[in-house]
Amino acid sequence: MMLYIMIGVCAAGIPLVFLIISQNINNAALKRQILSYKEYEKQGLYLYVWILKKDISAGEKVTRAHLEGKKIWVSELDYNHIFIDIHQITGKTAKTELKKGTVMQSDLLNSKNKKKNADH
Repeated sequence: MMLYIMIGVCAAGIPLVFLIISQNINNAALKRQILSYKEYEKQGLYLYVWILKKDISAGEKVTRAHLEGKKIWVSELDYNHIFIDIHQITGKTAKTELKKGTVMQSDLLNSKNKKKNADH
């Protein structure tokens, strides 16, 4: 009788031990991932930026209809290159073909002033 009890305990206990070990490993991995995200947050910001709602060809003027506001994480290195104010974007032309979902950055657009100076 005792043998059957021991077999039953082992049959239920061994998978339970493996499940607990697996959960502990997953929890440790999640804790490392959370610490990593916290480090990233120290080095950047969540900002509302402007992204393209549709593709734009090179030389095409960017209008408000092309743009959509979205909150994303921006690294401190990229912060100075990303346009936050829509007025910095509209009216400028695309340097190259830009795809839907592109975050609007200063190096993607020709400035208005360069265009005006070229005409004179």
